[in-house]
Amino acid sequence: MQTYGQTDVEYKWWAGNSRYTDYSAQFLAAHIGQIASMCFFAGSFTLFEISRYNPDIPVYAQNFVCLPQLAREGFGVGEGGVLLDTYPAFAVGMIHLVAAAVFASGALFHILTGPKSFADSDSDAGRRFHFEWDDFETQGRILGHHLIFLGLATFLFAGWAMTHGIYDPNAGQVRAISPTLNIVRFFNYGWATPGFNPYFVDNLEDVIGGHLFVGSLYTLGGIFHILVKPWPYTDRIYVKNAEALLAYALGGLAFAGFNAAYFCSVNDVVFPVEFFGPVLQPNLGFLPNFADTLDVASSGHTTRFWISNFHYFWAFYCLQGHLFHCLRSSGFDFRVLTRFFTTNPIEIEAEV
Repeated sequence: MQTYGQTDVEYKWWAGNSRYTDYSAQFLAAHIGQIASMCFFAGSFTLFEISRYNPDIPVYAQNFVCLPQLAREGFGVGEGGVLLDTYPAFAVGMIHLVAAAVFASGALFHILTGPKSFADSDSDAGRRFHFEWDDFETQGRILGHHLIFLGLATFLFAGWAMTHGIYDPNAGQVRAISPTLNIVRFFNYGWATPGFNPYFVDNLEDVIGGHLFVGSLYTLGGIFHILVKPWPYTDRIYVKNAEALLAYALGGLAFAGFNAAYFCSVNDVVFPVEFFGPVLQPNLGFLPNFADTLDVASSGHTTRFWISNFHYFWAFYCLQGHLFHCLRSSGFDFRVLTRFFTTNPIEIEAEV
């Protein structure tokens, strides 16, 4: 971290995880607390949307975010994408609230009873997960565990689609999906167009097959990072400090956010019109947002509009954070800019 020569830096509450830079166990507790907050949002907002649901108005026109996501996964949906039963969504919301309580308890447990750093843990398992910011071997092992959990989650979704079924707008009903297992077909989406284009994803068989493929990559990548030490080239091309790793993470989030914004805005198979509203058209005005196709005065914005725009602006700010922390990790001193904009130009010229 760039401390500008200060040996004892105290971060305020708004500095987020920076307060736990030197405390690996407290860093874990902060992440568990963040997961708890996400689960609480998903659960509470789902219940809130259920309480406001009006069956006489399309789901996408009611400013909902969670219900459309659950509907496309086949919860309580009938023929033609009609939301018949909100009880499954209620159950999912309650599960998320219970999960939020469990995660919050875990965060409090690590904060109040555990050591600040895993290096001081009483167990070998705890000490195994202690990391330093320049220690890519331990971080690779931690990354490997993350990838395996991501792979399991991906397989869980694909298994749900293959057994229970998800809503298929091409069929107008919830049906079990038989995934495409032809790996070459997945790459054709990229080769057939200048870059991967969601316009051409027109069937759920390819979507679920793609999830199985990506889940396999996650799992194999996780095993690789757990068992294999980082290769020597990483020392040459990666900056190894907390600031740089934060920059890498924010860059990945920005890429994912821009991709999600574009995919949601133009694809009507993964994001069915019945739940998300009509596809959007780019707005080339002053603000780089996606234009809605609904009459704002009568219906408001669609779910597709909210999700696409949120991901776009969220990704935009993640990108700014990526650039900011990249500069700091390389040693750039932002006090130079502060001095430039606050110092009298005559004084600067005199110094020169």
